[in-house]
Order: sequence, then structure tokens, then C-alpha cells
Amino acid sequence: MSGADGIYDTRIKELAATARDLGPVEHADCRHEADNFLCGDRVAVEVARDGERIKAVGGKVRGCLLTQAAAALVAQAAPGLKVADLRGGIKQAEALMADGTPATGAWEGLNAFTPVHDAKHRHDCVLLPFQALAACLDQTEPRDG
Repeated sequence: MSGADGIYDTRIKELAATARDLGPVEHADCRHEADNFLCGDRVAVEVARDGERIKAVGGKVRGCLLTQAAAALVAQAAPGLKVADLRGGIKQAEALMADGTPATGAWEGLNAFTPVHDAKHRHDCVLLPFQALAACLDQTEPRDG
């Protein structure tokens, strides 16, 4: 198995296959588009909130298998979580890519991306949906600092 084969395991392929089910979120509270200028991946994330809880996450993905899988994971894991838990998921994704720290709790599905940790040039593909999500959430609430 080559290094590239290792990052496209069955779970990644299954998640990516569900990315085509993403779509616009009715009455979204925020929307943000993010691009990976190096590879051309593009993600649009939309979030609907019900107070402090996430009601729905959707959007559109035009990207590689890793970007599609990460966007699908966000859309699957986020509904019902508190905004703080969603921001915690973003930090867990960043930590998994940065130093291989395993994800926990509602974000254990991120561990499917563990083989990508060793492929630094693919980190941006995984993180793009999370970056779009963070920017989207920033539109809905003021940040300290």
C-alpha cells in the first residue's frame, strides 16, 4: 500500500460519498466560503442555530476526497451540539493534523483522518471545512480579543 492509499481508507471514502447529500440550510444564520488556493478545493458552509445549539450544517463542497469527507463529518457531527462543542471540534481537528492528538467525544469520527497526519501537504484539505465553519460561527457571535 502506498502512502496515498493509506490516507484514503474505507471510512474516508464512506464519508466523502455522503458529501453529495450536503445542501443549503434553510434559514441559515451564517454562510462562509473558503478556498484552498494550492489545490482548488472550495467549501461553502452554512449553519443554522437554535440559541446555543447547532440546528443544522450544510453547504457545498467542490474538492478532493479528504475535503469532501471532512465536510461530511462536520455536517453529521454538528447538529445538536452547543456552539462551544463545535468550536472544540475545530480545535480537535487542528490538533489531530498538527501533532496526531486523537479526537474524543462527539468528534471521535475525526480519527478516520489520523493517517493524514503524516501527509502534511494534505492537512489543508482536511482543515478547509473546519476553517469555513469557524469563520461562519464568527459571523454569529462576537469573539473575545
